[in-house]
Amino acid sequence: MPSSKLVVSGCRWVLGTVLSAAFEYDTPKIVHIKNWKVGVMNRFFQLCIVGYIIGYAIIYQKGYQDSGPVLGVVTTKMKGASVFNASQADFLQNCNGTLRPPLVFDVADYVIPPQEPNGFFVMTNQWVTCDQSFGVCAEDPSVLHSHCNNTYTPSLCLNRTVLPGGNGQTTGECVPVEGGGVSTCQVEAWCPTENENKTVTERAPVIKNAKDFTVLIKNSVQFPSLSRTYRRRNILKSDNTSFLDCRFNPNDPIDLYCPIFSLGWILDQIQDTDFNTIAIQGGVIGIDIEWNCDLDRHEGHCDPKYTFRRLDDPKVAISPGFNFRYAKYWFDGGVEHRTLIKAYGILFKVQVTGLGGKFSFITLVLKLGSMIALLALASVLSDLLVLYVFKKGFFYRGKKYQIVNASQEEEQSAVNSRTESCDNSEKEPLLPQGL
Repeated sequence: MPSSKLVVSGCRWVLGTVLSAAFEYDTPKIVHIKNWKVGVMNRFFQLCIVGYIIGYAIIYQKGYQDSGPVLGVVTTKMKGASVFNASQADFLQNCNGTLRPPLVFDVADYVIPPQEPNGFFVMTNQWVTCDQSFGVCAEDPSVLHSHCNNTYTPSLCLNRTVLPGGNGQTTGECVPVEGGGVSTCQVEAWCPTENENKTVTERAPVIKNAKDFTVLIKNSVQFPSLSRTYRRRNILKSDNTSFLDCRFNPNDPIDLYCPIFSLGWILDQIQDTDFNTIAIQGGVIGIDIEWNCDLDRHEGHCDPKYTFRRLDDPKVAISPGFNFRYAKYWFDGGVEHRTLIKAYGILFKVQVTGLGGKFSFITLVLKLGSMIALLALASVLSDLLVLYVFKKGFFYRGKKYQIVNASQEEEQSAVNSRTESCDNSEKEPLLPQGL
């Protein structure tokens, strides 16, 4: 059948191709083409490759240099103070007028903790629960499954149970919340439990002038894989201490090395970030210090570049911003007390990135070696055009490719043998007749 013949023919062709590729050998053949168009085209390809390697890869991209990552350390120091009228401090719970106006927030109050690796936190808003001591009290109404009623049944408030997100262990009793108009399960905990008024904390930040606070960011870097002695700082080398009265300005050659930033200026560099909004709910800001330095040049050419961006998503509906709780403890009459503070604020994370470059003879040799290897690409491109694009491509293909099979080898061997026999007969001396 015709179909079976086609299958057999196809199988033979595939088998022949596989055997040909496996047991035959190709060797290059040099064909010298005396055509100026081909010569110009080949030299053009070579020139492009040489130009790319030398002009772009070596000179523009500094391919003659060895590169290494930057190693940096960052420390920060905040400055600034804020005054708040404590008579209007409705963010205080159970404080009973123990705070006297005016209430002053300084660095020790709003920078928590005092030092943080590669970053710093500035408190801008808070909810304070004063004078807590360990005892029994009503659970926070915002805790899930904490509500109960006067027709209390044991199933509503189980004994010795910690509710999800609760503040302590239940006692099995249902008690009214002071001033809340509801009842919740009683717990053994630090009492009274925190009962934040979101209307107050979301109204305005407690520390309204936090945008005027300043931060000193000290950054020292080095490139240990390239040099053991090369070091740079983001502070201008000067013996004049009054220099630190400056403010960072990327467009000024002197203030470019000023390490002091106002928080308001940092937030102004970030699109769609308003100070009042982030000060109420809190947030996370990233500060990137980039050092891309050429160690072959004077160190004055190695300057830091600062970029600022917001790391958290301000548009989320669930748990936006950034906050945490901490406490201050003391003893009164042998009883331990504490003040619980829920702090909202801005967490600044500082990251140091960059690369350094320094001349390396080995790197340069490797780049030049790759250029020499790529020059073979010029011949490949020229062959493609000459053999398959030019009008006389069939002629050039006939000159470049020559197929030699076993029968031709035998014929040539027979011709060579006859030639050698003739040569040998001509070389034999003629013997005199009659001998």
